[in-house]
Amino acid sequence: MKIGIDARLWNETGVGRYIRSLYQYLPQIDGQNEYVWFFLEKEFREIEMPSKKWRKVNANIRWHSLSEQIFLPLIFNKEGLDLLHFPYFSFPILYPGKFVIHIYDLIYDHYKNAENSTLPLWLFYIKKLGYHLVTWISMIRASAVMTLSEDSKSEIINHYHIKPNKIFITYEAGKLENKTSSSQKIQVKTKELEPYLLYVGSAHPHKNVENLILATKELVKKYTNLKLVLIGDDKFFYPRLNDFVHRHNLEKRVVFAGPVPNSDLATWYQSALCFVTASKMEGFGIPPLEAMSVGCPVIVSDIPVFREIYGQAAVYFNQNDPSDIAKKISSTIFENTHLGNLVKEGYDQARLYSWKKTIEDTVEVYKKMAASI
Repeated sequence: MKIGIDARLWNETGVGRYIRSLYQYLPQIDGQNEYVWFFLEKEFREIEMPSKKWRKVNANIRWHSLSEQIFLPLIFNKEGLDLLHFPYFSFPILYPGKFVIHIYDLIYDHYKNAENSTLPLWLFYIKKLGYHLVTWISMIRASAVMTLSEDSKSEIINHYHIKPNKIFITYEAGKLENKTSSSQKIQVKTKELEPYLLYVGSAHPHKNVENLILATKELVKKYTNLKLVLIGDDKFFYPRLNDFVHRHNLEKRVVFAGPVPNSDLATWYQSALCFVTASKMEGFGIPPLEAMSVGCPVIVSDIPVFREIYGQAAVYFNQNDPSDIAKKISSTIFENTHLGNLVKEGYDQARLYSWKKTIEDTVEVYKKMAASI
């Protein structure tokens, strides 16, 4: 079977992590099928194919663009693929071939609104309509839909009425891509900031970072040297978060660390009192598993997907109540005589997930699709 991989999002965070894992583990798992990788210009030049059965194609077309809809199908069609894998919801609706698609979550359906966009109102609603149209068509036409959790599967069924037997769960993992090359400079910086709570991720509305900040405001009344470190960056939501911090006079208590290389993440996790996130919705949630994998206690919002993924290895709080967030952090980190047990359970939980297993599950989906060709 000749399988195409749309790898244009190679350098993105969540989707890119999955694509890079496909590249890493597929040679170990599947030596039978041919693979054609479609890259943007930079990756096309730089990435070498590890197998004679693999080849790469320059598909230098950005996602969410008109060119993606018009010209990308022509590039795919030239390759005579038996199956094409889109590891993202965006796909060219004019592509006539057989494909499988990844739907990570339906956060866009729940939390994307005009006030959280820099676009003019008319353009925002056109783009939102386009998103819903492409998402709906992709799931109707796909031979299989892959998603990250039972919670996301239920969302897809309820919102888009897709048949359950068409949806396959491919859990992701929390193994850090690189945890061996942290610089002395980062080690010194984390020591200077201690003690601190750590958040890693975007500042989109569903991440609910404002309530973490309000919880920190309560905690510093008692723990006067405590800080909240935020790792992440964007041009829209993080500046708004910075304004929020200023309005609450927490400039000395909330630290914006900006984007952090993968090689430095382990040090940030290991130096933190705990990892904390107040997300209102997720498809899976990689950062808490990353934290668990290096011995950082995890305290998270009490939402179904987190209960599904982290089980008893995390402490849960009411994400809508900053006082409860503060209370759970205080009781877990400063008053808990069993913190070592939580760390041990975190190690054990993180080991339940692996990127190799993720890709094995993906290949099983390919095999099911091959049987129907």
